Amino acid sequence: MTLNKQALLIRYQDCPSTPWKNGGGSTKQLIISPATADLTEFNYRISIASISSNGPFSLFNGIDRQLVILEGDGIQLSIDSHEGAKQINDLGANEKIQGDTDTTEYKQLTPINSPFCFTGETSITSQLLGSDVIDFNVMTKRGVFKAHTQRLNFDGIFIEEHAAITNNNKKEHHKTEADTTIIQLLCCLDTMTWEHNGKVIKIMPYDMLITKPGEDIKLATTTPSRLLRVTITACKPSSK
Repeated sequence: MTLNKQALLIRYQDCPSTPWKNGGGSTKQLIISPATADLTEFNYRISIASISSNGPFSLFNGIDRQLVILEGDGIQLSIDSHEGAKQINDLGANEKIQGDTDTTEYKQLTPINSPFCFTGETSITSQLLGSDVIDFNVMTKRGVFKAHTQRLNFDGIFIEEHAAITNNNKKEHHKTEADTTIIQLLCCLDTMTWEHNGKVIKIMPYDMLITKPGEDIKLATTTPSRLLRVTITACKPSSK
């Protein structure tokens, strides 16, 4: 997908739904890069899935994953900690799951929890805690891209300001996050309106706005509302 400085709106209802191979749920893919990529080779991917039965997660070698529960009672994860699954809270703190080769770790995820981060090679089985679940998935190619997913709450007006980066305010030999940001996304979890080019556009739950640094986003609502902000950045080359 090629983006200019204009925000792009992806309508959740327009995204096709694909059933899982094991029949345990279905997935709507909101974005994948490159746009022609498949699930065996991509740079980053964002999707929303429904889980209707218990079962294993698909394995994605070389991919880092982030998972957020959106609806339902939640799930319990059984995690094979042989290689050590990685959990990162929304403040960026890292916590490594410790365990012997025969140890299984358990973690419950509900709609109030922070994003759960893990490697795509980790063997995980999920069990529904009650009703069917809808979850939000972010995947990035390890060592090439990384993502930060954050829950946001607002009441009234939400303004996302992006300061334009120019050659005049860049420091030589110093790359800021704005320099390495590939794409920023806002997934709206409630109904709200978006003021864009003099028009007011109605945003429905799970619609997603894609922006680049340099454009401000203004959203309005009459009730307390929620967003997910995802920032995808390029990894800095390792120094040798």
